[in-house]
Amino acid sequence: MTTTKDRLLTVISKYAAKTHVTMARRSGGRLVRTFRGGDVLLLTHTGRTSGRTYTTPALYVRDGEDYVVAASNGGIDREPQWWLNLRADPRGAVEIAGRRTDVVASTVGDRDRQRLWDALMAKCPTYDDYQASVSRRISLVRLSPVAEEQAA
Repeated sequence: MTTTKDRLLTVISKYAAKTHVTMARRSGGRLVRTFRGGDVLLLTHTGRTSGRTYTTPALYVRDGEDYVVAASNGGIDREPQWWLNLRADPRGAVEIAGRRTDVVASTVGDRDRQRLWDALMAKCPTYDDYQASVSRRISLVRLSPVAEEQAA
């Protein structure tokens, strides 16, 4: 069930994300590279019903060559649209400091979850608060770079 608070937070986060993406792109990735102490990437994905391309900022940590993000939705008690889109079509792209990399998304498995959750918490301690405020288990999403020949 979506609450009034969740609807308001959704509207606010939508416009904040749009502003963040605009500032990052206009500066060639020099501005808004961090948020709340964590490093930020821009995640591009395809809408599962519209087919449109969307870009969402997300805090991330590295796990080898992979990027890991939390589908926290800012503490809103439903999955973020970007994660629903990537579950329908796991192909996407990340931009960091103006550099774009094609990726494929997957759910972080239980074996790695706590270690990566702790790494995200070290960068941005609000994730535990987000988890406490929602009834769902916040997914951790692995964004694995695609080899150039696979991306074509």
